[in-house]
Amino acid sequence: MKKMLSFTTILLTLTGCSGNNLSGYLSPGSLNSLINPASQQPVTDNAEPAPRNSVVWTSGAISVPVDTAAMRLKQHYGFVSDDDVSAARNSGQGNAGWSASAISEGTSWEAQPGSYYRMSRNWAGNDRLTLEIRGNNKQSGITATYISSNPEHLKKAWTSRLWEQIPDVASGNLQ
Repeated sequence: MKKMLSFTTILLTLTGCSGNNLSGYLSPGSLNSLINPASQQPVTDNAEPAPRNSVVWTSGAISVPVDTAAMRLKQHYGFVSDDDVSAARNSGQGNAGWSASAISEGTSWEAQPGSYYRMSRNWAGNDRLTLEIRGNNKQSGITATYISSNPEHLKKAWTSRLWEQIPDVASGNLQ
């Protein structure tokens, strides 16, 4: 409140003699944008644009519940969930902390059971594969993002087999 009061005092002092109307400066939105320039940034959703060195593939609707599709993809491609890391950490073995750290290296996991999963891991050396599965208890849709600094890895010749496999794995046709 002190900052706002001080700022208002400065505005009154600077414009007092000029006879300018301060209502434009003192409206809540204008005052907030003057005090906090970051508030002028547009509000966007959490969707991130695809990275520069990436290729994105999206499936059509697959007639498989989202939880089932996600678990099949997780298991087939070796993604690591937070539960996997916790189980390794709590295994009671002498190297449990090291094991948990090792299996989680280069991975990312986000889950909202029944509607959304996002899994990511290092792939083929320095590349990265991220799968996002959205859906409900009847069907799923998958978006895959493949990131690589090697332009050859972003070509159809490199990714086509993966794009063909993903819906088969999710639907249970490929194990």
